[in-house]
Amino acid sequence: MFGLFSKRDKQLEAIVYQIKVDLSNNYKDNAIEGIEKLAKLIDEKKAAGTLKDASFYENALEEFREDVKNFKRTY
Repeated sequence: MFGLFSKRDKQLEAIVYQIKVDLSNNYKDNAIEGIEKLAKLIDEKKAAGTLKDASFYENALEEFREDVKNFKRTY
């Protein structure tokens, strides 16, 4: 997902990374907040024309939404 020489958006990458961390630690509420933040920022950057590879982030967003939807508590 993260290329060594990729020209990805650093701000979006940071949010994607944090969502992954939250999901791996079973922090569903934090992950949901991150997903909402990611969706809003994608929309803002697309509207401003500053996002070159929107499909990459939109696909990641959908995967995160599926992960949260299938989230099960372990306690």
